[in-house]
Parts: sequence; C-alpha cells; structure tokens
Amino acid sequence: MSARNASNSLEPREEWGTRLGFMLAAAGSAVGLGNIWRFPFVVGESGGAAFVLIYLAFVLLIGLPLLIGEISIGRGGRANAMDSYGAVTKSKKWKFNGLIGIIVNFMILSFYSVVSGWAFYYFILALTGNLVAEDRDYGSSFGGFISDPLMPVVWQLLLMAIIIFIVMGGVKKGIERWNNILMPTLFVLLIVLVFRSVSLDGAGEGLRFFLEPDFSVINSGVILAALGQAFFSLSLASGVYVTYGSYSRSSSSITGNAGGIVFLDVMVAIMAGLIIFPAVFHYGIDPGSGPDLVFITFPAIFTDMPFGTVFAVIFFFFIFVAALTSAISLLEVVTAFVKERFNISRKIAAPVTGLVIAIVGVFASLSFGVLSHVTLIDRTIFDLLDFLSAEVLLPFAGLVMSIFLGWIWKPAAVKAEIEKEGNRFPLFTLWSFLIKYVIPLVILIVFLDSLGII
Repeated sequence: MSARNASNSLEPREEWGTRLGFMLAAAGSAVGLGNIWRFPFVVGESGGAAFVLIYLAFVLLIGLPLLIGEISIGRGGRANAMDSYGAVTKSKKWKFNGLIGIIVNFMILSFYSVVSGWAFYYFILALTGNLVAEDRDYGSSFGGFISDPLMPVVWQLLLMAIIIFIVMGGVKKGIERWNNILMPTLFVLLIVLVFRSVSLDGAGEGLRFFLEPDFSVINSGVILAALGQAFFSLSLASGVYVTYGSYSRSSSSITGNAGGIVFLDVMVAIMAGLIIFPAVFHYGIDPGSGPDLVFITFPAIFTDMPFGTVFAVIFFFFIFVAALTSAISLLEVVTAFVKERFNISRKIAAPVTGLVIAIVGVFASLSFGVLSHVTLIDRTIFDLLDFLSAEVLLPFAGLVMSIFLGWIWKPAAVKAEIEKEGNRFPLFTLWSFLIKYVIPLVILIVFLDSLGII
C-alpha cells in the first residue's frame, strides 16, 4: 500500500519494509546517549538498584502507554508529526502539539550532533591508536578538544553529513536499511563489552550496586529522577513515533511493536549499566561522574586494561553507533515535516533541513569555547537548547499528548485504530485509565519540577 499522505506531497507515502525494520529504527531512536551515558550516571547519583526498579515501573506504566498512543496517532494520521494530529481529529486545533515536537527535534539535534561529533572523534582517535596513552592527561585533552574553535565543529559537520546521507535514502532504503545494520552491531558490541566488564576483578561490588536494591535511598528526588529518565530515554512526545508510526502498515501490531521497542530500549540501558558499574568500581571511580565516565574516565581505564586499545575502539564505536541511530530519527522528524509542508522531495528537504540544524549546532559547539561568554538566563547556547527542549517543551508536549489521547481523540478511537485488520489491544481498560487519569497527573508533576515550581 502506498497512498499519498495527508499533506499531498509530491511523493507517495513511504512505508517500512518489515515489522523488524520498524522496531529496530524506532528502538534506534530511543537507544542513544541517554541510555548509554545518562542512564548509568543518573543511576549512580540516585543510589543504584532501587532507582532502576522505579525506572522500570515508570517505563511500563507511563512510557509504554504513551508510546502506544503516539504510534497510533502517526498510523491514523499518515502524515508528519504536526499534520497527523489534525488528520485523526479532522481539526487543526491540536496541530500545535505536533509542531512542538518538530521544534524539539530541531533543537535537540542542534546540540545532540555536537556530543555525537565528540563520540565520532573519539572513535577515530581510538581506531588510529591515538587515544590510549600512559602519559595522557585525559581531562585536559577532552577540555582542550571541546573548547577548540575548529575541531569539534569539523566532527559535528561530518556527523551531520552522514545523517543527511542516510535520511536522503528514504524510509526503507535509507533509515530502515542502516538501522538493520547498526542496531545488531550495537547489540553485538554491548555483549562483548558486558562480558569484558563483568570479568574484571572486583566487578561483583559494581553488580551489587546496580542489581541489589537499597530502598533506604529512595526519596522524592530519586522518584522524580526515575520518572524523568523513563520519559526522556524513550524519546516520548518528540514526534519521532508519530512520524515513524505514519510509515506503518494498517496490518502491523501497534501494541506488539511498542512492547518490542520498550524491551530493546530497557535492555540496552541495563546492559550499559552492566558495562559501566563493574568497571568504575574496579578502578575506584565515582559512579556519579557524569560525562567524565565516557570521555575522560573510560579512556584512562583503557590505558590500564589488557588489550585496552582494542576495547577502546569497540567502546567508542559502540557510543558512536548509539548516537548515530538517535540522530537519524531526530533529522527524519524535521525532514518529513519540511518535505510535506513545502511539497518538496526528500532529496532536497533532508540536506536543507540538516544544513540549517548544523549551523545552529556550530553555535552550540562554540559555546564551550569562544562563545562561552554568551549566555541567556545564565545558560550557554548549548545549555539553553538542552534546557528548553528537554526540560520545558518535551514535558509540556507529553502532557498535551496524554490529554489529547485520553480526552480529545479518546480511547475508543485509539482502540479502533489499533485493532484494524484483526489486531487486538490487550489490557485496553488499564491503558484507558492510565492515559486519562494517571499519566497526565504524573507528567504535570515532572513538568512543574523541571521548572523548579515544586
């Protein structure tokens, strides 16, 4: 089936080639630096295994229901992230929420491409044997690199060029094909690194911290952190799943696909913890070190590790692949909107959109160096893009989406979309209760907390 989309684009609506292709691409969106970098250090800061259990509960009770709803909006609307909202309700009033998602993706990719460029650089550094060195001051090396006015920009632009090339290829021949390669590669690298990390002397202490809960550490801050991590790690309400869902066939199982995406996302986060914590406890590193774990601490660890150069290559290729799969989905959301809104081809929309994002990203990159003095509300350009997208617009979009699903489009209509062509919607009554009453309240709490109101 290849019907024209709701925006009357020059090109027919694209579709995923296989269900697995859709799941890998969607999981690739969720599986990024948020799982591999942010998840371990938030766990470290929040006391370990007790946080993990709360995070998993929120993923199932908040993340999965929202993911089901978001894919349904996309498949029902058969259009970009903005127009799908209007298509399913036959009204323009709720298009603004889809537009927020598009703006969020633009902003996130602007600064995410900077960090992804760092990962690309460190992978090449490891591959050429120039990363691991006995006499290297890794803190100074990293600080010098990100504050350089040229080098980080070069690697960010190279990264954007790769993403643009993949998105230009289209849904099936570009995004799906590359995710079918990149995601299995990611899981193979994960398995190799997990086995290496858990075999280190003293790894048991790190595993106990990660897997044996101490409920005495739980407080309101830990609970809110777990909820925030569950919400953001899945890339919810950003328009990614609306866009990707719009490429799904009516015969596809939305609940099955959503469950598979959540499973893959959680599995990567857990495996990242199994890599990080045995290693940091083995080397006596603070588990809450944040970005130091990836770009400063781990290169130092590889210096002392047998075959450290080999594992440095594997580790930073793993980081680069994870960053790349997420960045692809971020660009696709904005590209799909531009392509359909302005009625132009994908081969024009992708490079034009990518170039504009890359230019904004240059300013974000320079905020670590020559533009570090440029601030707004006490934040650099990079930090401002991060704050506005992740802590303001994304929670707001999630709140509006839950209200849209529960009270505007309504659960019965969502159920009808999901159950097309003989598919079933297990636990619909529970989903309806959560989406109408529980999830909006919980997201409102997160949103108010992110603004410092509570």
